[in-house]
Amino acid sequence: MKSTTFCALLFAPLCLLANEAKIAAPLLKASAVTTRVDERFYENRMDVAYESAVMFDIAGNANSNVHSPQILSLRWQLDDVGNEGWRRGNTEWVFSGYYSPVFEGPEDYFSGAIFGPRYNFVQDGWDFVPYVESRVGVGFTNSGTVVGAQGQDFMFTFAVGLGVRYLINDRLEVSLGALYQHYSNAGLSEPARQNNGLDALGPVLGLNWKF
Repeated sequence: MKSTTFCALLFAPLCLLANEAKIAAPLLKASAVTTRVDERFYENRMDVAYESAVMFDIAGNANSNVHSPQILSLRWQLDDVGNEGWRRGNTEWVFSGYYSPVFEGPEDYFSGAIFGPRYNFVQDGWDFVPYVESRVGVGFTNSGTVVGAQGQDFMFTFAVGLGVRYLINDRLEVSLGALYQHYSNAGLSEPARQNNGLDALGPVLGLNWKF
């Protein structure tokens, strides 16, 4: 399956949830004009987040890889809480920059920027908020001439994740989840150098502060 098709399949479920939330949100507002459905998740609220992950190579390439993404994000909530039942929640758009030192593998680091939607499953009265997300972007590394490296320094990347956020108070929260990230140069280095790609999976811990 091509990367573009795979990315489209990843984004589709989040877009459907986001669209339903936008439809449902005005109905919820109509029943409570002066009071938000949830004072912690609402349209145009923003937060900053710092996440740290440890990622392990699951692609089975010639060179195994262990690296640790350090991710700084700005999150913009696109709507108020909408939908009903287990789908109750809202959508936010995430802009992230990352730097990943490599502990094991042919490269020394990965760095770049990714962006995309996150859907928060905001249940009434819960301080634990599950989420799913998907992001795409670009990356850079120092591939050098090492066999098994990425073939060139410029890459494309996409990531998907899921986890849970714990709301300590109205502004501060911590999160724990799992992150999958793929790196590839889409064959731009071929035929001169092989496009090895990298698929990595691991846990991610985050600290978030809401404005």
